[in-house]
Amino acid sequence: MNDAAVAVMPQANVVQKPVGKTRNPWVVLILGIVTLGIYTIVWHYCVLEELRNWRGQGWSGIVFIIFALFFGIALIAVPWLIPAYIGRMYQEDGREKPITGLSGFWVLLPLIGGIIWLVKVQNHMNSFWESKR
Repeated sequence: MNDAAVAVMPQANVVQKPVGKTRNPWVVLILGIVTLGIYTIVWHYCVLEELRNWRGQGWSGIVFIIFALFFGIALIAVPWLIPAYIGRMYQEDGREKPITGLSGFWVLLPLIGGIIWLVKVQNHMNSFWESKR
């Protein structure tokens, strides 16, 4: 087979994973405030869906919504789950984890901790998605 024939052969085993959406963390914060937290629920849903679609495992956005509606206390784990999933996503891609589940402890610092958590999480997600475009 010559080089020209090899160049045009399609790759049969390449699976294209859906790349998530990049979001400005400050816009996420402002929309969360303006909508009295409704956008925050939407954001969690979207982030968990994107992570599950990419990784093929973990909580989906639907699981988050079900837990939010029926088992609210279980949502205390979400600030630890999302950064853990992001770190694993990087690791599964052969890169060093820039964030771990330990980042969830930021939310224990009143007001500013949640903002720091959101900015860290969204920036690491944005970096990953941008590297895949």
